[in-house]
Amino acid sequence: MAKRKVTQARATRREAGDATLPTTFEATVAELRSIVDDLETQDADLEAAVEQYERGIALQKHAEAQLEAARLRVEELLPDGSTSLIDDEEEDEDA
Repeated sequence: MAKRKVTQARATRREAGDATLPTTFEATVAELRSIVDDLETQDADLEAAVEQYERGIALQKHAEAQLEAARLRVEELLPDGSTSLIDDEEEDEDA
């Protein structure tokens, strides 16, 4: 099995202890997609694949937390704890 190439960003993150998580949801998803693509297309050694999988799990949990935080912020802005920006009656009239 051939060893895969490690990108500069991943090498830097590995040196930094892998503890840092992206600050934006979009960056989290982009990194997670990159890991999934790598795992699906690369012939990595077992240890590297497990490290990527662990990072992917951490990113997934981080993305879920980011989404939950955004949902809570939106709920605070909407009246009566509603999660819809459009009133159901207005939506029916538009149909």
